[in-house]
Amino acid sequence: MIDEWNGLAVLLADMIEKYAGELDLDSLPDPVFPEDKITNHITDKNIGKENIETPKAA
Repeated sequence: MIDEWNGLAVLLADMIEKYAGELDLDSLPDPVFPEDKITNHITDKNIGKENIETPKAA
């Protein structure tokens, strides 16, 4: 079986290696996340947990 994504992975790895020095990623500021997105992310984990039925023996 041939991995179809291998060529893309190699291309991306080569591009990152080639241009990492020019991009100067260490100088980028830390990301700032709005508070409402953080709270929505936490509540998104709990969506559907109330609706899960417990398995019943036959």
